[in-house]
Amino acid sequence: MKLALSAGALLAAALLSACDGGGTQSNRLNPADVAGVYQVCDLAFTPSNAILPAAQLLRTVVDTTPAAGRPEPTLAVAGNGTYDLVYTRQSDNFLQQLRGNVTYGQEAIVLDLPSGGIPAELLLPRGLTLRFSDAGGKRLTASAGDNFAYPVSRADYARAAGVSEEGLQSTINGSLLVSLSTGACG
Repeated sequence: MKLALSAGALLAAALLSACDGGGTQSNRLNPADVAGVYQVCDLAFTPSNAILPAAQLLRTVVDTTPAAGRPEPTLAVAGNGTYDLVYTRQSDNFLQQLRGNVTYGQEAIVLDLPSGGIPAELLLPRGLTLRFSDAGGKRLTASAGDNFAYPVSRADYARAAGVSEEGLQSTINGSLLVSLSTGACG
């Protein structure tokens, strides 16, 4: 387990270095800049193999219109450098919650996803780099070029993408497309 955490920490440091010139700049984002409750506007896993369809997780895994008393999918970034991802799972209407730490770079943050605590159904990497923008409301985004490709299990991908496991390799490499906003999605 320690090896996985160390590798995740190294990956997060490398990603932040790439985003902010090595981390020596004094104008890093600070927790107050990024803090807020973000709506999950887009969440899709895109396989590196272009023949395979993207897994549109807001259509297949996350309930975007949960029953009364259940939260809509949100990411709360706190001023103390932590986050809380909450959503209702479509398959059983169970509340899902993921908590972790945030690392701040010049233009991006990295969500450190705890080893063993990541719901496999979301097809998330161990560390997720999100670019921050405050033009027209706070936004956090990730596209295929923002994060390294990473593997997910064939079964988890097939379930999320709505395809058969037949003929798929044991793992599917890909990256996450994410769009989060403190304002309206759109």
